[in-house]
Amino acid sequence: MGGDFIGRRRAGGGSSWLLSCVIVAGMATQTALAETAAPAATRVAENEKEQSGPGAAQVSRTPKSDPETVLRQNEVSKPAPEAAVQMPEGRKSSQEAKELAKELAKDLAVPQLVLPPDLAKKIGQKIWLNETGGRREAITSWNANEEFASLGIGHFIWFPVGKWLPFEESFPALLEFMRKKNVRLPAWLDQTQIPANPWTSRAAFRKHANSPQMRELRQFLLDTVAEQTHFMMARAQGAMEKILKTTPDGPERDHIVLQFTRVVRASENFYPLIDYINFKGEGTNPNEAAMNRETGRRQGWGLKQVLLKMNGVTGDPKAVRAEFADAAQFVLQQRVRNLPSNRVFEVGWLRRIATYRRPIADPESSPERALRKSWRVTVAQ
Repeated sequence: MGGDFIGRRRAGGGSSWLLSCVIVAGMATQTALAETAAPAATRVAENEKEQSGPGAAQVSRTPKSDPETVLRQNEVSKPAPEAAVQMPEGRKSSQEAKELAKELAKDLAVPQLVLPPDLAKKIGQKIWLNETGGRREAITSWNANEEFASLGIGHFIWFPVGKWLPFEESFPALLEFMRKKNVRLPAWLDQTQIPANPWTSRAAFRKHANSPQMRELRQFLLDTVAEQTHFMMARAQGAMEKILKTTPDGPERDHIVLQFTRVVRASENFYPLIDYINFKGEGTNPNEAAMNRETGRRQGWGLKQVLLKMNGVTGDPKAVRAEFADAAQFVLQQRVRNLPSNRVFEVGWLRRIATYRRPIADPESSPERALRKSWRVTVAQ
């Protein structure tokens, strides 16, 4: 499904959603943050165009917008540092390198997250592949053992009327987001408050799989792959703002900033971050956690927990992507131990996480091949 979310009661209405966009990282070269130092060079994108619809075909009724930018943020007030400091390997101790990296992370400017249209399209298609195997019919689905529909390329969840679950619906927020971008919704969805899921059970949903309403919904989602990708990118941009709001100043906060910076620089397309946040959330909601029976502590499974698990300082892109995948794998296997009923999802989850190890353009990053390549996966102790 498209992430794990804060619980609320669905009474037939949706709500507007979109946090102010913040990315705490620089988009420096992939050689940045070398073994013993981190560069301070970042660049703020100067493009002033509006967000557009990169990606797959858009709804024909959607006004045409500039395709060069995605989800523009307000200009940041702090300019990027101009100097990148690098030192030969072995000149500084590991501890000194870590301290230097932390100091530089504090001084990083806040850039805008901008992707060219072709790359945004690839990210959307990859996430669609992760969620549905790329099957057109699976763009509208209701999974077994779940109490809500999963729709679109990110399997955004949609509750029936009166249903309460420990998640926040993402499908109504998606529709509100698209409406603000002047995408015309199907008439039965285009209400002041986004309506609740009209199908009250999986059986009813499947029974009406070929109804006119369902066919219209399916075509609408197929026509708005680009807009759905933008929605996921908006959430990724706001993730660090949410995480840092729940993390007081101190070593843990510095650690999160440093590790997030490393992942951004190691993945030019931001795919691991965009996908994981859509998949399992930011990790800031205390309700999205499970009790560890041995320690008596509640443990989450979002991006925050993954970043806290990371401990490296290298800037080598391949090594950073592998470390992020290893940390995500550990966190999800920890969830399975704390919630044994989730074991049925474990193989699929690990298959998805394995795709983070390679650039999305690499054929080996497909879920099936990536899983075979990464069965050096260790079971979390």
